Amino acid sequence: MSRYVVDTDVLANVQRAGHAVTLGELGTLPVVITDTVWDELTVGASLAGAPERLVQEAEAMLKAIAGAPTVLVPQSPEAQTLVQLQLPPVTEGMGEHSVIAYACHHPGATAILHDRRALHRGIEELRGRVLSLHGFLDVLRREHGLALKAAHQISEWYCVRNKPQRRPLWW
Repeated sequence: MSRYVVDTDVLANVQRAGHAVTLGELGTLPVVITDTVWDELTVGASLAGAPERLVQEAEAMLKAIAGAPTVLVPQSPEAQTLVQLQLPPVTEGMGEHSVIAYACHHPGATAILHDRRALHRGIEELRGRVLSLHGFLDVLRREHGLALKAAHQISEWYCVRNKPQRRPLWW
């Protein structure tokens, strides 16, 4: 079974589109949320001044879909790869690097990334085991019960706010 290692920006876009609860209602999904990504969406968001309601909403979504964060244990192969990915020049964030590092060591894992540089780095490091937001929404729709209407609403919200981003032709 495929597992999906999801980056902060992807989940934040789902939440900003008003669908954190929708995603959570799908229940446990075959996703990995690294401890870094989990912290960025909760502790980091709180420290950045996000309203407590949004932090709680994000945490509820994360618990519903993943249960708990996956810790990249110090001295593990994943943690060593994370350190290597952080060597200068650093062009991606810690959350993105944690996603790539985890996926590097788990052949059945696909990285779900958003930022252009992170997507490019993921393609280079993972040799194609990478999806963007639309690819992930399609997996959720086809295999895990995400309503077509919700997928389209998230897509529309995302494309409007991330111009010149457009839906893929296959969408």
